[in-house]
Amino acid sequence: MKSLNLNTSYKHHTIVAFIIGVWLALFLVLIAPFDASDLSFLIRLQILPFYGVITFLSYLILIPVQNVIFKKIRTWNIALEIAYIIVYNIIALVGCYLYYKTDIINGTYQFQYFTLNIYYPIFFVLLAVLVFSRWFLNKKVERIESEKIFLKGDNKLDVLQIELSNLISVSSADNYVEINYLKDGILIKKLLRTTLKNIHSVVPSLVQVHRSHLINPSQFIDWKDSSTLRLTQVEVPVSKKYKKDVLFLNHSPQKSNHSPQSH
Repeated sequence: MKSLNLNTSYKHHTIVAFIIGVWLALFLVLIAPFDASDLSFLIRLQILPFYGVITFLSYLILIPVQNVIFKKIRTWNIALEIAYIIVYNIIALVGCYLYYKTDIINGTYQFQYFTLNIYYPIFFVLLAVLVFSRWFLNKKVERIESEKIFLKGDNKLDVLQIELSNLISVSSADNYVEINYLKDGILIKKLLRTTLKNIHSVVPSLVQVHRSHLINPSQFIDWKDSSTLRLTQVEVPVSKKYKKDVLFLNHSPQKSNHSPQSH
């Protein structure tokens, strides 16, 4: 199944949750669908925005779950995106119905009628906002990947500025790390006096495949054998400790048909 980009920024997803919540609150207060039309504007303004708060919180709850799953399997696809929206829908539905049955709303409809005749007609309109917001947010990942990164060593002159898309791998070498990157299609190696851990903290999208090696997954080509990865103009060993974590690289669009056998 085709992989999708996924933006894991809590800040960006909080903005999406805020947009969804505000949109729903405004829709209910201003458009006043269904029984809400019988209420005065002041009453609608007092009680209906809480549905927006519920949808906002429902989205926030799922952000860490989404990110943990992505961190674990290192991929995202249409099936996971659909599953995310379904789970979000269930959480929001339950939350909205529980609020509907409180003394504030004092709703009389049973769950089935509320779901089919009240909630879903509104949710399907909201779904377009949700899908577009997530699509737009995840598209930003492509632009982020082309941004420049700054890698610094302990010495003041130890500075390397490159585009993330040109970074191939980072390997530890005693008190230094060796940066492998492309410049005009040519492989360049540069030593910085720092640690692999520091580099990983600056560029968390790198994947650890060995205690001494980090790789840029976008530079993955294929598996040379069961313990070696081929990257762009570079080969990197994979240790048993990290092997399961990097098998997702078989989903790379550059990969060959040869995958390692797990032992």
